[in-house]
Amino acid sequence: MYEFKSQCPICCTEKTFRAADDFWSGRDRLGSPDCPYGGCVTRERALAFVIRTELSNDSLLKAKIHESSPANRGIAWWLSENCPDYVCSGYFPNEPFGTVVKGLQNEDLEHQTFGRGVFDLVIHLDVLEHVFAPFQALREIYRTLKPGGKCCFSVPTYDDKFASQQVAFRHADGKIEIIGEPEYHHNPTVAAGSLVTWRYGYDLPLLISRETNFDVEVRRFQSKRAAAVGKMTEIYVLSK
Repeated sequence: MYEFKSQCPICCTEKTFRAADDFWSGRDRLGSPDCPYGGCVTRERALAFVIRTELSNDSLLKAKIHESSPANRGIAWWLSENCPDYVCSGYFPNEPFGTVVKGLQNEDLEHQTFGRGVFDLVIHLDVLEHVFAPFQALREIYRTLKPGGKCCFSVPTYDDKFASQQVAFRHADGKIEIIGEPEYHHNPTVAAGSLVTWRYGYDLPLLISRETNFDVEVRRFQSKRAAAVGKMTEIYVLSK
């Protein structure tokens, strides 16, 4: 058993973190048995650590924040309790966009109903691999950010792949074409899970810089201080 004590970057209290090992046991296996926010996972702590390096605590508490497709735990739970201007959205394609569905504002990331220059910070955790047109979604996020705003997100980035690959397509008539074996990830609002549309490689920062006006930075963690160790710990920091 791999074990260490560290201050959790989400709740800012010292916790004991445990996993089977320091790298190979999986993205979601390092955790604390006494987490007050529903059992946060590694990518949530990595994101929280990055956010706290980008914003002072006072600025974070006052920031206008949009989180897409939050999990009911970890950083989303903390933000909902502590940040009055935190808005969370989900995707319900059969309901009117811009309305509240199951406690979430219904938004298509590729065509958002938010105004221009609304948010200081936009975050999403493991969402972009389920979007058919991810760069259109990022351009929309750019539009909704204030000047100087940040978009911080995680997405599975494969260490054996340089070139990102789209593996599912949505055609103009609405039909879905899947390349190879379909892959689905857990989705708390959809029982069948979310279809993987892209598998990203190390060219993703390059693609983002070519397709959007964002400046791109990638931070990868093997850090006890951030309580974030293991594979696929990348957090992308996009600056407007």
